[in-house]
Amino acid sequence: MYTEMRFSVKRVLAVLFVIFSGLVCARDSMHAQTVTGNTRAQLDGFFRDVVRTQQYVGLGACILKNNSVAWEGYYGYADLEAQTPLTRGNIFSLMSLSKTVTAFALMTLFERGLFDLDDDVNKYLPISVRNPNFPDTPITFRMLLNHTAGLADVTPTGPRIPGNVGRPPTALGDSDIPLEVYIKEILAPGGKYYSTDYFSQSKPGSQYSYSNIGYSLIGYLIQRIARQDFAEYCQDRIFAPLELKNTGWHLRDLDTSNIIFGYSFSPNDTVPVYRKAQHFGEPGYPCGTLRTTMDEFARFIGVIMDKGRYRDRRVLNPETVELMLRPQGMLNIPSRQSKIIDKSLGWLILDVEGAKVFSMNGFGPSMFTNAYFSPAERTCIIYYLTGLNMKNMAAVPEITRRLFHALQSKD
Repeated sequence: MYTEMRFSVKRVLAVLFVIFSGLVCARDSMHAQTVTGNTRAQLDGFFRDVVRTQQYVGLGACILKNNSVAWEGYYGYADLEAQTPLTRGNIFSLMSLSKTVTAFALMTLFERGLFDLDDDVNKYLPISVRNPNFPDTPITFRMLLNHTAGLADVTPTGPRIPGNVGRPPTALGDSDIPLEVYIKEILAPGGKYYSTDYFSQSKPGSQYSYSNIGYSLIGYLIQRIARQDFAEYCQDRIFAPLELKNTGWHLRDLDTSNIIFGYSFSPNDTVPVYRKAQHFGEPGYPCGTLRTTMDEFARFIGVIMDKGRYRDRRVLNPETVELMLRPQGMLNIPSRQSKIIDKSLGWLILDVEGAKVFSMNGFGPSMFTNAYFSPAERTCIIYYLTGLNMKNMAAVPEITRRLFHALQSKD
């Protein structure tokens, strides 16, 4: 997720030696089963080195085999200034990986027969949402899930900010703009933030165009159909059944002392001058402000790999999970890393070194998150980074490759 953040700028020279000398925190899961010996040592050595050379502030990574945590490592700091080491218990922002949970929440309503994927969303809204360039073409739930609804609010360099209306402000702390107000103000003609610039020249349903506003609208549709606040619905239908006690859409629902800070710095810095991103909220939060722990997000993906089941509880029916992961016939989606084969309802389908995996990532100025999983193999990798710039983001493909090779190792 791209977002506007407010930063406090601090020069952190006194602590750079600690980071770059590789004094980092790593641990193996108590229930690790298959990543052992040389592979474990190689991963630890690689991540110590990559944090030092790329000057990341924090890095967390996790490998699941047979739907169980086989290895995890945490390096660097959750709070650089306070010298708080990063640990498995820290809460981090999923950024746009949050969209996978929003999609999952929508499918819990779908399987109850409360709407059809190809319904016009206007049937469920108090306002009319249309691309003004194609006023007679309905926007459907499937289009929103697939990023083909004709919304154009994200550019290759960040969020689109129309000069005539601007954007709703990002808040320090939780946003005080309700989701329903945000949607009306940004998507209803005459709204405070409405602009035709947010709509593409492509007919809805015809072309992929990544959208944050589209997933904010999904969250509002869930709220309307469920007749319950979106965050509360997720808590009741997903987080509580899965025992996700450190997962939430709002800061007020979490122990903020346990949330890691994001950091960025200029690629031109000889010695990094880290910009610390304070904890923030967005009015359109269903598109990218879910916070969780590594263990709890791994549990969520595990439920998808187990076809909607957690222990003796069923959160989603197997048929619904299969539908959610079904290829949508969307070819030629642009990619900066692995080849995109297709898209499912919420996840991209990638070819990673010949293997078919489902993936999604999240990206902002101060944090990057990434996840890949294979339901067929019951395997998954998840990782996140803080202390970013566009130069050290070049290490991301190698991080993915190392984790993927460890996943396949037999030692």
